[in-house]
Order: sequence, then structure tokens, then C-alpha cells
Amino acid sequence: MIQILCGDAGHKARCTALSGANGGASVAMASGPAFDKKVMRIDTLTFWGHGDSSTFCGLTARDFVKKVKEWKKWNPTINTVEIITCNSRHGTELSQRVNGEIEKSWVKSYTDQVKRDLQKKKLTVKALPMGMGIGSANRWSILKYSGTTNTWLYITADGAKDTDAMWPGVYKVEEHPTFVTSKNYVTAGTAVKAADKLRQYTIDFGTVGHLRDALVVLA
Repeated sequence: MIQILCGDAGHKARCTALSGANGGASVAMASGPAFDKKVMRIDTLTFWGHGDSSTFCGLTARDFVKKVKEWKKWNPTINTVEIITCNSRHGTELSQRVNGEIEKSWVKSYTDQVKRDLQKKKLTVKALPMGMGIGSANRWSILKYSGTTNTWLYITADGAKDTDAMWPGVYKVEEHPTFVTSKNYVTAGTAVKAADKLRQYTIDFGTVGHLRDALVVLA
């Protein structure tokens, strides 16, 4: 049994679509309390909402771990946690001025911040893939969703900024004639992937029913 937890009201419709594609899984707000659903024998918590290296579904890494533990307390059968969002696999470089000089620091990715604590609870953690750039891991990712066709698009790319390669990849798909007329990321993504042989971004897409299949197990 899958329990889907959405980050905000804006994600409610897509979480409901995901529920319908996964055997009628229950949907609730990530910010709400855990429910005693032992009778339903929940085995997977699937979170879907806005995210970056600092927060996901409105929860800091610490609060996210706490929330998962709360659910597992009431539902010991939970063995998997799924994270569906943008940029969950990517850290962020911060710059601040100290004594007149710019100092840079690195904030670990959200998944890196929560993974160890969840694995200590013998939970399998899944998230969207990081994607690989030229010789290094990509630094940016975005998950787009079309409520019209219940299809999704996932773009990852390298670059100093997300506007260097990631967003141009998105625009190629969303400005393609097939997407303009159908709002279908699968048909448009297929066309762009076949035509853009020299792309500097990774591209994946599918129907909402195949979104969870795109997740990878984190080491």
C-alpha cells in the first residue's frame, strides 16, 4: 500500500492522479499528522512537492526525517521512502561576504541530508536520478507536469546556472509544436530527444503511471 503525501495544494491534483495510477493509494498533506493505517499495511511513503537543498514539501531535512519516523511509528510495515521533486539530488553553493571577502560554502543535497538517518531505520530511499554531465554530475534538475495529459518531463543539466542548459532544454520541449497543441510531454519529449542529438542535458518523460518507475535507489 502506498501513502502519497503532497507538499502543497498546488500538488494535490497531480498526487491524486498518481494515486489513481497506483491502485488507489491514499493522498494526504505532507504537513499533516501521520495516521494510524496499520490495517492498510502501508509499505511506501511517496512525497511529491516543491524542493531544493534546503526544504522539500515545506519540510527541512530534519523535519522530513522526523515526519517519516512519525509515519513509521504508526505503520511499522513502511520500508520505502520516495522523494519526487526538482533538485533533490543537487547541492547548492552559497556565497557570503566575511570581513570584506567573499567566502563560499557548499550545502549538501536534500537527499544527502536525509539519506543516512532514513537508512538507519532500514528504509530504502528513492529519488529521481541526478543525471550526468560531461565528466561530472549535473548540478540542476527540474520536474515538469502536465495536468492536461497527466504526463511529466524531467530535465537535468550542468552549468553555473540553471539557465545555462537546463531551462533551454525545457523550452525546446515546451515550444515544440506537438506540445503546444497537445500539452503532452511524452510526444514532445520523444520528438526533441530524437532531433537534438548534441544536447547538453538529459531528458526523461512518461505518463504519471510510470513516474515512480523513473526513481532510483540511493546508495
